Amino acid sequence: MIRKTIMLIAATVTSFLALAQQPSNITGSTDPAKIKRVGLFKVLNGRLKEIASSIPDASGRFAFRFTPEYEGLYSLGSGNAQNQQGLFRFYFKGNEDLNLKLMQNDYELTGDNTPENEALYAWDRQSKSLRDKGITPGGISTYVDFFPELEQFKGQLEEIKKKVKTGNPAFDTFFPELVDYDFAYYAISYLYMPRTAHPSKEEMSDFYTQFNADRYLTDQLLRFPYGDRFMTNMIYRKLDLATKPTFDQQVAAIGPDILKGQYVLQRLETARSYNDFQEMNDKYKKYFTLPEQLERAKVIEARLVETKTGVPAFRFSYPDISGKKISLPDLKGKVVLVDMWATWCGPCRAEEPHWERLNEEFKGKPVAFVGVSVDQDKTKWDAYVKQKNLKGIQLHAGSDNELSNAYKVNGIPRYLLIDKAGNLISADSPRPSDPKLKVLLEEWLKK
Repeated sequence: MIRKTIMLIAATVTSFLALAQQPSNITGSTDPAKIKRVGLFKVLNGRLKEIASSIPDASGRFAFRFTPEYEGLYSLGSGNAQNQQGLFRFYFKGNEDLNLKLMQNDYELTGDNTPENEALYAWDRQSKSLRDKGITPGGISTYVDFFPELEQFKGQLEEIKKKVKTGNPAFDTFFPELVDYDFAYYAISYLYMPRTAHPSKEEMSDFYTQFNADRYLTDQLLRFPYGDRFMTNMIYRKLDLATKPTFDQQVAAIGPDILKGQYVLQRLETARSYNDFQEMNDKYKKYFTLPEQLERAKVIEARLVETKTGVPAFRFSYPDISGKKISLPDLKGKVVLVDMWATWCGPCRAEEPHWERLNEEFKGKPVAFVGVSVDQDKTKWDAYVKQKNLKGIQLHAGSDNELSNAYKVNGIPRYLLIDKAGNLISADSPRPSDPKLKVLLEEWLKK
């Protein structure tokens, strides 16, 4: 009897592996005037990664033939991994066909489809109103209409979960979880979308007052396309944001280490200097347990290696207010503070008094204060510098410049600190308004 059971399990596993290695086919149609490109994505630990794309022909037809890496959810549509509007998820295990009509914000199944995707489609039809209101930015709904709809639909979930029997044990076990996660994701996301009216704490409906984030902060999140973004929203629900929780407190609010690793990597991917990466990586790398998490950390480190303390800084050369070009080698022997800024930038202007004060405090010392403008309009920069009589060396680099590209400057103000030998100290130094900058300047002046 035991031998027969083992043989049956082995046969089942062999059959599953053979099925998973079979290609799946996607045949679709769309309006080629509205949708120029269709992407196919796999779910990679709660995020999406594109694995193929198709350009609709003149008649709007597109197709894919691919071999699923795993049995589970994949996403398809006109959106992308960062902006998932226009993406819809389907279930693949191998050796199946998906036939659909794709719209910008919806889809229809056409022809023959698997029981799994028919079940997903039925659920998507039933939950469409909540989904559209919950994860679509804008004012198509307020809590006055959304909360009653949410509470009413909540009472239907158990019946919806019971009705699905596709004959696929893996999917039939997964589907009730999918319904619960989807419903919670739509409901919680709603609170963080721009609205014309927002509820007070007292106006929250029962779902929100009884919501238990830990119920959803589980490894299951990694199976969903929205896993990472849902995790962030749940942390915000657990912590009182008015208290300005530290990053340590945010990480501590997550239960499983594997999710802690995901959350830390989200933050690491926004690091702007190697030093920032190194500090956080050293503190939290113990949570990187998945091979893909370790690989993500390596990719981030490689991207930031040029911002590592001690490497030669980018040798910029830009014209000053008189048109004379000033380059980094011209400033050798001085500690150089570079201010990446623009005349239209409010936060940049807010730093000006502190910038001026630092200039005065370090007057006569080997420190060069260099403002590098990213203004597209050079005449506006010229007039602004003259009107304000800004201190320091003022240079104009323009909106698309090599220095910004070298240090991935996507937001300003941004401050770079360079030592006397022309080597990088920090690609994301404290701002002039931060007392830490003065301490840093004094420290490097002694070297």
